[in-house]
Amino acid sequence: MKYLTLILVIVLSVGCSSLANAHDPEKMADLASQLKDISAAVDGTLKFSTKTYTDPQALLMAAINSNKNKLTPFEDYQLKVFIQDKNAILLLCEDDILLIEDAGCTAPSDIQHWQSIDTQACKVTINASKICKR
Repeated sequence: MKYLTLILVIVLSVGCSSLANAHDPEKMADLASQLKDISAAVDGTLKFSTKTYTDPQALLMAAINSNKNKLTPFEDYQLKVFIQDKNAILLLCEDDILLIEDAGCTAPSDIQHWQSIDTQACKVTINASKICKR
C-alpha cells in the first residue's frame, strides 16, 4: 500500500507539472492571429517600401509605424524577425523555444510549433523561397 501511494503521488506530480507548462490553445490561437497580422505588415513593408531594410528591428518598427502598442500581446515572449531575400519570417518564442513561425507571404499562420510534442529551438525552419510566390 505504501508503494502504491508513492507511485500515485509521483504520477500526479509529473502529470500536474506537465499541464502547468502546457499552452492554452485559445491564447495561442489569438497570438497566432496577431502575429499573422504583424508578419504580413512586415513582409509588405519589406517588399513594397522604397527603403531597403537589412535590420530586422528597423523593419519591424517601420511595419508597425513605430506603434509599440501593437507588440503588447507579445511582451511575455520573444518576437524575432528574419529576412530571407525579399521575404520576412517572424518567430514567436518563449525561453528560446519556438512556439509559432510565420512567413508574411502566406495567408494562414504557417507552423504552430507549440502543438508539437518535441520542442524546437527558436530558429527559422521555413525556407521562404519555397513557400512564397513572387
